[in-house]
Amino acid sequence: MRDGLTPLKNDDDYRRFLDVAHGNEGKINVYIDHYNDSVLDWIEEEKEEKNVDSESSDEDKDSVMSDALSVDHEPDEEVIPLTKSDDPFLNYISVVPRDEFVDEDDDSDNGTKEAPIYPYHDSTQKWDTMQPILGMRFCNPQELKQLVSNYAVANGFNLWYEKNDKTRLLVRCCKTSEGKAACPFRLWATWMSSEKSFQIKSLRNEHNCARTFKFGSVVTYSWIGKHFVNDILENPKLSCREMRDKVGEIFNVKVSVGQCRNAKKFALNEIEGSLNTHYEKLWSYGAEILRANPGSTVKIGTDTMPDSTIYFSRMYVCIKGVKDGWIEGCRRVIGVDGCFLKGICRGELLSAVGRDANNHIYPIAWAVVAVENKETWKWFLNLLLKDINMGNGAGLTLLSDQHKGLIEAVKERVPDAEHRQCARHVYANFKKKFKGAAYRKLFWRAAKATTVQRFEGLMKEIRAIDVQAYDHLMERDPKSWSRAFFVLDRSCDAIENGICESFNAAIVHARKKPIITMLEEIRRFVMDRMYCKRLKGQKWNLAICPSIRKKIVDKRKHLRYWYVIPSGVQQFEVRSVHEVYAVYLNQRTCACRGWQLSGIPCIHAMAAISYLNENVEDYVATWFTTEMFGNCYKYTINPLNGSEMWPSWEGQPMLPPKRKRLPGRPKVNRKKAASEKEGRHTISKKGAITKCSICREPGHNKITCPLSKEGPSTKAKKKKGKHVPDVEDESEFEIEEMDEVENEYESEIEELAEDGDEPDQGQVDEQVEPAVEPAVEAVVEPDEQVEAVVEPDQEQVHEPDQDQVHGPVVEEPAAQPVVEVEQRAQPLKRKRKYSERITKVTLSRVVNTKDGCGLSVNKPVTLE
Repeated sequence: MRDGLTPLKNDDDYRRFLDVAHGNEGKINVYIDHYNDSVLDWIEEEKEEKNVDSESSDEDKDSVMSDALSVDHEPDEEVIPLTKSDDPFLNYISVVPRDEFVDEDDDSDNGTKEAPIYPYHDSTQKWDTMQPILGMRFCNPQELKQLVSNYAVANGFNLWYEKNDKTRLLVRCCKTSEGKAACPFRLWATWMSSEKSFQIKSLRNEHNCARTFKFGSVVTYSWIGKHFVNDILENPKLSCREMRDKVGEIFNVKVSVGQCRNAKKFALNEIEGSLNTHYEKLWSYGAEILRANPGSTVKIGTDTMPDSTIYFSRMYVCIKGVKDGWIEGCRRVIGVDGCFLKGICRGELLSAVGRDANNHIYPIAWAVVAVENKETWKWFLNLLLKDINMGNGAGLTLLSDQHKGLIEAVKERVPDAEHRQCARHVYANFKKKFKGAAYRKLFWRAAKATTVQRFEGLMKEIRAIDVQAYDHLMERDPKSWSRAFFVLDRSCDAIENGICESFNAAIVHARKKPIITMLEEIRRFVMDRMYCKRLKGQKWNLAICPSIRKKIVDKRKHLRYWYVIPSGVQQFEVRSVHEVYAVYLNQRTCACRGWQLSGIPCIHAMAAISYLNENVEDYVATWFTTEMFGNCYKYTINPLNGSEMWPSWEGQPMLPPKRKRLPGRPKVNRKKAASEKEGRHTISKKGAITKCSICREPGHNKITCPLSKEGPSTKAKKKKGKHVPDVEDESEFEIEEMDEVENEYESEIEELAEDGDEPDQGQVDEQVEPAVEPAVEAVVEPDEQVEAVVEPDQEQVHEPDQDQVHGPVVEEPAAQPVVEVEQRAQPLKRKRKYSERITKVTLSRVVNTKDGCGLSVNKPVTLE
């Protein structure tokens, strides 16, 4: 290989080839070329030399089957020949045979060479596998720069652009301070003259540099944003610091927070651009649903501006197979609720969810609206009642939360329907004002009471505790949240709207995505669910559904507490210690009303049925049979085609709804309900009223109580960071009067002078501390040089006369010990009032002053 390729032209070359192969353990690199001759002609010449029968040349050369074997196959005349696909996507990365680029009209003997074939750039290739190749062709310079950025980040090369404009691109590596390249790598690209392609004309792909983690202009915010579009689409609240950490973790690159901030803006702009496409294709998406599922309902509402611009307002979807299944197999009970969209699309998702025979969710219809209010709910209920043929709601029961717009819309649009409100929402609002285990227990007993007498007795107990609590619950219309007032024969005693919450939880991930993607995931979820439920129901060899059977089994455990007294034909009196109920099996009623509400025999009815040795399942309502379950899911949702095959829409494109920015900073965390736990290891005192342990009065504690011996403390609370006390608070500094300080110092120094002893440093410190402890705390420490700068007005800072100096005059100040201090404290900045007083305080110790060394009582001290 050092001498290049060695051609095999004769026998001597072939022997030399074998010798080299034997010397290299039987391994050698071989390059085969036919010198621009047709391969097929070369094969034919070889066959003629071997006297091959001419008839064998017409047979299939790739066939290895013997003629003796009888094999069924397609006749040759019916074989469809393979043709090249015209789909640009399928041919984008296909390998093109070399012979296709040979011009058939060219004469192979004219001595001209074929033009080399250079590859096209594949933008779908994984980013860390992209490599620049000599002659590679690109659509534009931006594609090449994207490849350069990926190549640099994947390998850690510090590339930079020496030339960068619309017509040329020169890339070098390792820029020096003189502006030259320190690495031999060089890439030069320009536009091709023969075709509209941007091509790498020269490439020296050699590096002698070390890996780098900062790439300068090669890694731009747009490059980061393109890699994080999906992450921001799933989590629009991704912070810039989190993005910076992810960039370092995934790409091993150091970027700034500013780059990440610009990258997030770039990604959001890209998403919003795609959002416009989503909303533009909503018309086509609705038309595709109607094409595949005739009889379905798809309604799209828009808002037209004065400038004729159309904005999306709302969209309703109810598929034919779903509503037919509800009409034939579900009870006339529907839960309606709204939930917020959590992704880049803003708005709310309204849903209507029924209950199948197994008491599981059965989505009926869903709609996307800009805001949840009375108008949107009325629009949604109009379309829903029309699809399920319920008119004004006669015989229908609706369950919902306490949304005011929904309550008003139900009153106007569905006046004949029973409207139940979720008891959990009622209690959540009740708990905000009336807390306690007693309230909680009585409320839920009243909500689950099946008779009016039982309900009134429990409400009397609540009124005995607090009349306001009783009035609060009665104002909420007990007919909407207590079983005692529910309409009978609906086979549903639910007091909570948990069926809608289950549906919202099932599609929580879909609610984070763009509108068409979200609607498609909901449709596929319902379509797949209907198919799986139908297969599951076919395997049941039961009369009633499993969940209903489980409820009956659970109730059987309490049969031993009841005994039955027969009264007539299928008439019984079922008694317990303090309760007695009349049961009529022929009418399927019980005095407790539980059987009529739920459609499942209550414990009293089960006791009477067991007395007759009959099967309890025979007395269950037909809504819970497996036959009804099959009727729910016997219909299907027909599949849709891909987006490229949707019907085209020729109308004016629709734009996303305008965002309304509310005042104040947007809330990030969800507002927790009053009944939610905070997850603390101790109980929370949030909202509790503080009472004093001394006077038992609310509003203060024992520290600030006026009846305490010490009195209320005036010491300020410590704050984080360096604390500078208020100089006007004299109680905090405890500065004594001037006369008391001077008299104390004079007496102590006279006693020391009589004894002939010099004042000890420790004694001096003890004397100074009580006088000015907080104010000159840094001054009184021994072996420290304290220089506190006090800057009063210049009119008051002057050299006083000897008569103005208070305290005794020491005749030999040089004999006093001078304290050498090493550390320097931070200057204390005080207000004017305090600075005037501190200059008058005399210190009984030796310090270094700017006027010289001496006892501080000789002259007023100006501390540095």
